[in-house]
Amino acid sequence: MNKYVRTLAIIVAVLCMCYVSSRAQIVPTVTEVVFEKAPPNTGGERKSIGVVSYYGKKWDGRTTANMEIYNSSDFTCASPSLPFNTLIEITNTSNNKCVIVRVNDRGPFKMDRYGKAIFPLVPHPVRVLDLSRAAFESIGSLKQGLLKVKLKIIKE
Repeated sequence: MNKYVRTLAIIVAVLCMCYVSSRAQIVPTVTEVVFEKAPPNTGGERKSIGVVSYYGKKWDGRTTANMEIYNSSDFTCASPSLPFNTLIEITNTSNNKCVIVRVNDRGPFKMDRYGKAIFPLVPHPVRVLDLSRAAFESIGSLKQGLLKVKLKIIKE
C-alpha cells in the first residue's frame, strides 16, 4: 500500500509540474533595432530602415523614462533599446527631409485592443521609434501618422 501511495504521489507531482510549465509564459527579451554595418570606408556608421510614429498631445508634460518632462516641441524620440541621449538622424524616404533627434524615452511597445501596454513590455512589431510631435512634423505630415524612414546613429 505504501508503495502505491508513493507512486501515485510521484505521478501527481509530475503531472502538476507539466501543467505548470505548459502554462508558463515565455518572456521575450527586448531586441535592439538591427542596424546594418556600413562598409569600412564610411566610418562604420550604423543604418536601418523602419517605420516611425509620433507621441500624441496627451503625453505633453509627463515624465519620460529618463526622468525628463516630455515636451512635444523638443526633437526627441523613444526607442525600446538604444541608450538614452543617443543622437539619431532620421530621413523620410518619400521626401528626403531629415531631422536629428535624441533618445529620452522607451517605446514603442505592443498594445492591447484598449491601448494599454502588454506586460511584460514587448517592442512594437512594426514601429521602431516614436518621435516627438515637432520632430515628426518637420519630416512629414501628422495626418500620415506613420512614416517609412532611414535611421542613422550619429552618436551613441
